[in-house]
Amino acid sequence: MVIFAFWNGCYDQLWCRNYINPILTFFWPLLVIFPFSLITYKMKEEVFVRWWKFTRWWTPLSMVIITLSPQYADGFMMAPSPKGLAVVGTGILYIFISSIIILRTWLRVRKEGKELK
Repeated sequence: MVIFAFWNGCYDQLWCRNYINPILTFFWPLLVIFPFSLITYKMKEEVFVRWWKFTRWWTPLSMVIITLSPQYADGFMMAPSPKGLAVVGTGILYIFISSIIILRTWLRVRKEGKELK
């Protein structure tokens, strides 16, 4: 929340729009990836590797989708922005798919570990 307050609060100042806003925009995807990195940190390496393979192709794909989506909706002024829907949609899909990948891989690795003992 602090980032949102800072990001919105500095919009009126020119130096902030020119320097701080691009930096925050660049690092914004890392804020989504970071919690999953922490979740997989204490798990077996196979869980992290499986999730990381997915993240490496998902991040550029979602950036392309967001970049290619139009800024404004055609026609009706109250329609949601297609770019905003792309941002939210790719974010929700990323969280959902990452959670499934981590959970399935962790359960499989845990089951294989019990069978070996």
